[in-house]
Amino acid sequence: MFTQMEGKPMNSITRAYKKYIILALVYLACVLFYTGCSNRDQAWVENNNSQLSGNKTVTVVFTGNGLTKESRMTLQEMLALPDARFEHVYSIINNWPAKKKYAARGVTLAAVLKAAGVKDEAKSITVKGEDGYEYSFTREQLLETKRYYFPGFIERDSSGAEPVKPIIAYQYIENSDKLSEVREDSLCLIIPQANVNEQTNHTFVKGVKEIVVTADDPGKWTEATVFPPAGKIAGGDTAKLQHQEIGMVKMYYTLDGSIPTEESTLYNPSTYQPELNKPIVIDKDTTIKVLVKGFGKYDSDIAEFHYQVKS
Repeated sequence: MFTQMEGKPMNSITRAYKKYIILALVYLACVLFYTGCSNRDQAWVENNNSQLSGNKTVTVVFTGNGLTKESRMTLQEMLALPDARFEHVYSIINNWPAKKKYAARGVTLAAVLKAAGVKDEAKSITVKGEDGYEYSFTREQLLETKRYYFPGFIERDSSGAEPVKPIIAYQYIENSDKLSEVREDSLCLIIPQANVNEQTNHTFVKGVKEIVVTADDPGKWTEATVFPPAGKIAGGDTAKLQHQEIGMVKMYYTLDGSIPTEESTLYNPSTYQPELNKPIVIDKDTTIKVLVKGFGKYDSDIAEFHYQVKS
């Protein structure tokens, strides 16, 4: 026998109440979650805006026929772009070569260039600094190449790689892996590594003031040359790889007939310590294959040099 209330069994009313209570609790949880996320995002913006005393109104100009129009943006406007904010630790190698970490906070190049109206046909991007220093990249190098932070890069260990993005940093610190230690500085282009041995520190542009995007073909790097010329050689003699823009490129080579890549042996690891650029000892008939890579242009064609040891 059911107890009646307004013509309905009591257990039916109880089930209905439970249903409404559960729905109300779910709704309340959603409201609290959304409010919490919004508050965290707002706190992030307010906290960082409060630290932009010098950079808040710094303006970057965007020009070139690779954009829909010329424009300019302040850092504050960049920070307001969807998905633009990014912070991480970066593994960095310079041309000495020396290895170090950067902790950095900034805005991603991808988000900023999208907002600036980068065209599909854009091919070359040049970032210019206040002191006249500038560096160029192909679109693929800057926007499409997968880049990483390698925690074990000092030991050349590529395991545990974490995807990171090229950014215009406004807070950063050298030789630190702690984001809590970053400090405001002039806007700086920071490019992460595509592989655990890649040198990118020389591409950093400090005091970023202009970004030029063009649809012009950047072309390929010229092929490497060699001395002495390929041909007959005395066993034990050496061959030296050469390039007319040695400070701008890296030369990777193989001796086993395989096609060289950025994972192959690096001939010129240092721009400032020539003694580290070891000539190749030829003690048997050898074919040297060389790939030239560098920012700003596409990879060179593969050069081949055939040596025969004199009997």
